[in-house]
Amino acid sequence: MKLFAFLTYLVVEIAAFAGLVSWLGFGWAVLAMIGATVLGVLMLRRTAAGVLRDLGQALDGQRSAGPALMDTAILAAAVFLLAVPGVVSTALGLLLLVRPVRAVVRPAVAYVGAKRVASFVEESGLVTVLAGQPRGFGTVVDGDVVADQRTPAEPVVDFGGPGPRPGYRELPPAQ
Repeated sequence: MKLFAFLTYLVVEIAAFAGLVSWLGFGWAVLAMIGATVLGVLMLRRTAAGVLRDLGQALDGQRSAGPALMDTAILAAAVFLLAVPGVVSTALGLLLLVRPVRAVVRPAVAYVGAKRVASFVEESGLVTVLAGQPRGFGTVVDGDVVADQRTPAEPVVDFGGPGPRPGYRELPPAQ
């Protein structure tokens, strides 16, 4: 699959460059690619400064961290696309540096990120506590499983009441 994706990328980039050469000529096509890369680097400086400012405001609690983190992921993709040689990849990298395009792409980035986190949690076997469940739902038992050692006449002790029972620890509340 990776080989197919790479070969597809190669064919698309060669075809796009050949189209650019037939439209502008070889020298102007190379100059246009160099100019697009320089423009990308300049746009990257400005965009990265804005994203870092947004992350700083999110750390200070002045705004939500979600959009700033997604913009960071989009910025990383733009840097990758600008570093990869080619007409199409450079054009896509430049597009990702434009604020309205990032706003359109953000939900897709959030979806992909959520799917990756969910698959990581599922594969790792981590326990998740669902928000809105009654207290005591997400308790973890500390100890070993042993056979029942009580005699039939021994009463069962009911600790009752809210809060963790002895031998249990409560998971921190979801935030």
